[in-house]
Amino acid sequence: MKKLISFTVTILLLSIIQWQCSKDDEGSGAVKDYSQSFKVMVQNLESFVMKAQEYESTNWDVLTPSQKLKLIDEFIASGKKFVDAVADNEKYKGGLKHSGYLKASTDLPCSPYDAIPDAGNGVSPAFVKGVADLIAETKGDRDKIQQKFDKGEIDENTYDAALKQLAKTKTIKAYNFGVSAILGGGSGALTGAAIYSVGGIGMAMSAPAVLAVTAVGVTVGTGYYLISNWWYGVHKNGQEDKQGQMVIARGKIGDPIPTTLLSDGASYTLYIEGYAPVFIPSLTLPAKGYKKTLEMKPVDLSQSNKETQVEVCMLEEPYTANNCNEVLYITASPNPPDPSPYQGVTVTATLFPPVAGCEISFSIVGTDGYTNSGTYPSDASGQASFYIPGGAADVFDVVTITTSTGLSYRVTYTF
Repeated sequence: MKKLISFTVTILLLSIIQWQCSKDDEGSGAVKDYSQSFKVMVQNLESFVMKAQEYESTNWDVLTPSQKLKLIDEFIASGKKFVDAVADNEKYKGGLKHSGYLKASTDLPCSPYDAIPDAGNGVSPAFVKGVADLIAETKGDRDKIQQKFDKGEIDENTYDAALKQLAKTKTIKAYNFGVSAILGGGSGALTGAAIYSVGGIGMAMSAPAVLAVTAVGVTVGTGYYLISNWWYGVHKNGQEDKQGQMVIARGKIGDPIPTTLLSDGASYTLYIEGYAPVFIPSLTLPAKGYKKTLEMKPVDLSQSNKETQVEVCMLEEPYTANNCNEVLYITASPNPPDPSPYQGVTVTATLFPPVAGCEISFSIVGTDGYTNSGTYPSDASGQASFYIPGGAADVFDVVTITTSTGLSYRVTYTF
């Protein structure tokens, strides 16, 4: 088994330099409004990810027409709320005010970063447009089917079959988007979600890492919201980008965030409840076997304006674990990530930091009724694998991975 590069990203919010011009109510209000809008966008994206997974993993054969319609309507509503939230968040962004730089005459590489990013640092345009198109088309088809049924033009059996066909054809996968949800990825009650589009669905996982948020002067347990965004912009056939990835996470101060789905050089926006957000336009992932620490101190929203900046200092140091109890999280990836019908899948789980001899349990449930489970010890790379036979087209599998210490991760894919 090839050993994955191990590293960790930790946020320790410790020191600050705050730059701001004359404070005014409009500036303070803008940061506050942007922060709230950002929070709503994270929540709506998470809701859409979860609803999309429920939508694609449901056994539509056992649902009544009214149950099918309810699930379709919930999927449409969640997608629309996300698209609307993105549009609202974008309106607060203006021209680029500053750029981060390495500060001279210091022991650490430090840079001041803006609270509100510029207009060119939004989420992937093609991704948002793709979701908007999917939702609009799904609603349009749903309304046509419902209208025919209400007018008596089709009977209940035809109505039921039409709703099922709609649910089968209007999916995230049909639009070349991959959807992955992470639940309980760390030692805390972390909820995370990842969405990415690459013109296909699969995207390779990065080496294991962790992003842990702590803050001096902030009560332990305070909530935070984070988005890691990466996309490669091009203009071709009306598309504004061909590759993109967005990972969201929300949790509480001290919760570790698995970062195996993050891309090197991605941008990060972190919002801690009650404090000005911090935007880092590009973050280089740490070296093998190291953790990366970002040291800063949040700025209270009441003390911030549109010119507020926060200095962030970064350093790296080795990170290891000596036993299973010291493992921070477990992640997993399917191979292939986008299986064809009847193509077998191998799910490989990875502990971070890597420790040998830890029990890793796998449990698979497919929409075709297939179930299986098994428990295996981790190898020297902190990994264990589980093979799953291929399923028919459109079968949706959910693979839950857990450790003996209670850490968990969930992998999903559609044949």
